[in-house]
Order: sequence, then structure tokens, then C-alpha cells
Amino acid sequence: MPPPPSLTREELVEGTGESSSPPRSSSVHHDLRRRIYELLLAAGKQGDSDPSSFWDTLCAHFDKLPDRYLVDLGEEKAEEVLLHRKVLDECANNGKQPVFKARFLECIQVQQKDEGTYPECDDPTQRLLLEDLTLERIHGADNTVSMSSPSRDSGPMLLHEIIFSSKDKPKLLMRLTSLLSEVGLNIREAHVYSTTDNLCLDVFVVDGWKTKETDALITRIKETLTRKNGATSNSASTSSSGKILELRQQVADCEIDWSMLKTTEKIASGSYADLYRGTYNGYDVCIKILRITHFDSPSEIEFLQQALILRGVNHEHILKFYGTCTGHPKCFGIVTEYMPGGNLYDFLHNQNDILGLILILKIAIQISKGMEYLHQNRIIHRDLKTANILIGYNQVVKIADFGVARVGSREGQMTAETGTYRWMAPEIINHKPYDHKADVFSFAIVLWELITLKVPYDTMTPLQAALGVRQGFRLEIPSDTHPGLSELIEQCWDEDPDVRPVFPEIIVQLEDILQQVQPPKGGHRRSNKAKMQKKS
Repeated sequence: MPPPPSLTREELVEGTGESSSPPRSSSVHHDLRRRIYELLLAAGKQGDSDPSSFWDTLCAHFDKLPDRYLVDLGEEKAEEVLLHRKVLDECANNGKQPVFKARFLECIQVQQKDEGTYPECDDPTQRLLLEDLTLERIHGADNTVSMSSPSRDSGPMLLHEIIFSSKDKPKLLMRLTSLLSEVGLNIREAHVYSTTDNLCLDVFVVDGWKTKETDALITRIKETLTRKNGATSNSASTSSSGKILELRQQVADCEIDWSMLKTTEKIASGSYADLYRGTYNGYDVCIKILRITHFDSPSEIEFLQQALILRGVNHEHILKFYGTCTGHPKCFGIVTEYMPGGNLYDFLHNQNDILGLILILKIAIQISKGMEYLHQNRIIHRDLKTANILIGYNQVVKIADFGVARVGSREGQMTAETGTYRWMAPEIINHKPYDHKADVFSFAIVLWELITLKVPYDTMTPLQAALGVRQGFRLEIPSDTHPGLSELIEQCWDEDPDVRPVFPEIIVQLEDILQQVQPPKGGHRRSNKAKMQKKS
């Protein structure tokens, strides 16, 4: 079985859209285009178009989508191209409003799991997926992931395909999977694409709908979407006039004079804000400025909530907060300390060799101490990942980006799906109540990154990774990993949050390992300290 196609950086780490288009025009993809065209032509699917204009129409469709779209389809699904094109055209011609289509696929017989049997399947590759679901075998040549798990009850199971298109935007995929879950559908396969004209094309294979008829299914989805949007719209209206004002008042005492800030260079751009390096009262600072287009929006609420969290924390491994600028008409910003080493994600994935165990442990202990402090103050980060951990001088790392962090109880009262799929705990993916232990799961993925220097689930799209985690898949821990560290990772990403340790326990385990492997004082052992200092 050939390996799945490599994914772009934007596909590996969720960005503004669901995916991005890699370079195209390879001979393989051209041959696939030609073969799909010939099959459709032979089947008489060109309609009133002459062969030449039909070819141009197909190429225009393929040009909008990443090359892996062709690979996912293959020749056997040639006719689906016309359905996908129709959905995208309908969305584009309707002001990019959401479009849903559904069709019945097949009925499979499910037998009890304890009998050692699995859903009937004629495809030996698919049967292998169902019988031996490991990360090595989960993805086929078409980069499709089957996320089904055998039902506990015998009986037929109906599979349907949901095709969705709308304007592509951040967090859309999370909202869509939440919507399908609320309707009672279980996602078994997922293909997600972004087009060059800022639309998305998402194709899901689901079970959970009890009849072959799909009109009622689409009606149910649209009614649920309307209800959710109505609640969101009312909430957003209230937030614009009330919530934002309330948050601005809460951070008013941290206001600093814009005239005392000096910006020197732009260092990064996010989905709704830009980062600048600057100075304030002689300090080297980072200024995060909200773009004007996001004023009076959910982005401003998230921006202000981040400031509210930061103003209330003070710890050596939490990003230091200086204040806000909310009164300036053109600059709405948060001012924090400047971290010269950038983020841990970039640092790790730019390495050419492995990190030493001592450096790994020191970084992990610092992150754990920062998280221990947050949890002691009832703050759940909800988006712990290497991209949100910053590197300062002298190997110091600090936790940052509290845009989705919340103050909550330890009794599992939170239900909103938030965070980043590759680091997200299964209880969040499953839309179940969760608590601070969701951060512990994310920490396990961070530990795995420190050891491997790899992107988590790098051969999968973010949604495929999330669906895999939901079904119990975990990353492979290298065999040469220190056994204590391997055991800790497995504890931290356990399916049951109650089994996962709390951060004080994690710190003890990490420090015990460090004590075992650290050379005695005065000993000589080459370390990785120079690496991080050079990066800084």
C-alpha cells in the first residue's frame, strides 16, 4: 500500500481555512484529470457541452481544489466530480451561503463486537482497516480515514454521504462536526478541501440516520443549523452591545498610554490580529493588534478575554502581561513581554536532529509548572500546543495565547468544542463535558512532539486526526524513549480523564526522571542549551 500524499504546512496546522492547495500540474494528476474526463464522456455525462468545453469545465473545477482531491476520488468515483461541482456552483451563486446535499450509500450488517466479527465488507483493504486499526494502517492510498467502530448491537447500519459547501473560515470545521453530532450522525470518513475562491467542499460518510430517504435528513440538518445560528445571532447581538462593553470595563484598569509604545517591526499575522515587536518603558515588548475589521465581533470578545486572563496571572512560566490599548481609534492591542526565541512549534520542527533528554525534561517541567499554576487558579487553557508555548532567554519557556482559556470548575461543566484538533482531548471532540484534564491530554501530545520533533498525525488532515483520536488511536511512541517518559505520555493521553494525572503529579514524575539522567554536578556532558540560546 503506497503512503498517503504529504500535506502542506497549512493542512498540518489549522489555519484560516480547512486546507490549502499544494503545487499542481504533475503528470500523475494530469493523467487522472484526463482519465476522469474520458470516463464521464463515455458515460454521456457531458450534457449539452461539446467535448472541448466539457474538458475546460472540468479543468476549471480541478484548478480550484488541491491535488489530493483528485487522488481521493480516483477513477472509480469519477461521476462524483459532477455532484461536487454542482454543490460548489450552487454555493457560489447563492452568495456563499451554506449548501447541504445528502445521498444514501449502502447498508452494512453489523454483528456484536464480542463475537470477533466486524461489519461486512468486500474490500480487503477496508476490512483490514476495520480489523486492525493502527496508525500505520489507518490511511490508505487515497488519504481516507475510516473512523467506524463496530456497533455493540447486531443489525443493519445505513451509511449516508453528506456534502457541504460554504464560505471557508476559521473554526468552520469544528462547528460543522458539532452540527452533525447534534443531529445524531457519527462521522466515519471525512474529506475536507478549500478552494482557491475561498469556499470549502467537505464530504462526510456518516451513520446514524435510520432510513435511506435523505430529504428529511437535510431538513433536520438545516433546522438544527437555523436554530443554532439563531441562538448564536441573538447571543452575538447581545455580546456586541453588552459583552464587549463589560469586558472593556473589566480591563480598563490595565490601560497604558499608546504614546509610550514604539513599534519596530511586524513579526507575525494571525487570523484576526497582527503581532509587532516594540518597546514600552524601556522593556522589549510584543504588541498584538486587533484588525479594525474585527471590532465589535466574536474576535474582539476573544481578544478581550485573553487580556482578562493575562491580567490576573503572574508566574515565571506564563507570558508576562503589561497592559492593553483599547482607547486608541486605530490601535486596539494587548502588550506582553517579547519572547526572542519564537514559539516551540517552529523551534522543534526546524531541528535537524533529536533533542537531548535533559533538555526535553527541562522544557516539559517548565510547561507543567505553568499549567499547574493555571489549574490552581481554576483556569483551563483549552488550546495547549507547541505553537502557544514561547521561548525566551536562557531556555525559559512560557505558556501564551489565552484567547479560548476559561475560568471554570473542576467538575467537568464545560462542553464547547474548542482548541486545535491535533492536540484536542477525545471528550472535547465527542462534545462531552470536560474539565482541566483536557489540558493534560494536550500536554501528552506536546511531550510526544518534544521527543519526536514531528507534527502530530502528519499524514492526516486535522479532522481525520481528531476522528482517529475519538476512536482510540494514539501516536506511536519511539521504542528508544525513556520508559518513564513513555509511561507518562500514555497516562496523560488515556481515554478516561480520571486516569490522567494532574500536573503536580506530572512534575514529580518528570523531576524524578531528570534526577536519574542528569549528570552529577561538575560532570561533563554535552547539552542542547546552545541550541535554544542560538535560536533566541
